[in-house]
Amino acid sequence: MPKLSAEALKARIAQLQKQLAAAEISKAPAIKKVKALMKKLGVTIEDLADEKTKGRRGRPPKAQTEGSAQKTKVKKSRGAVAIKYRDDKGNTWTGRGKTPRWLVEAEKAGKTRDSFRI
Repeated sequence: MPKLSAEALKARIAQLQKQLAAAEISKAPAIKKVKALMKKLGVTIEDLADEKTKGRRGRPPKAQTEGSAQKTKVKKSRGAVAIKYRDDKGNTWTGRGKTPRWLVEAEKAGKTRDSFRI
């Protein structure tokens, strides 16, 4: 790509800014229509961002009866895991999850996993 002069870059920036302004102007009527439809249907931003509807194809969550309080599981943090493997380049691995590439490549090169054990 050839180097452009400062004047050419400024002209290009001005052109792109005009395109951006035109895109913003054309977006305004669509936003207005969406807001009007949301108001008509009684939909709020919170309705759109609700985690309970995720994966339900936009259907509202099932209604709860008085005695059926929904139980939610709280994920417990397991804390940090000690590093078990380290190479001379500073790459580390805890021994959990998929074996990292650096260790796979070292094993293919003939080194043993135990040679990296801390």
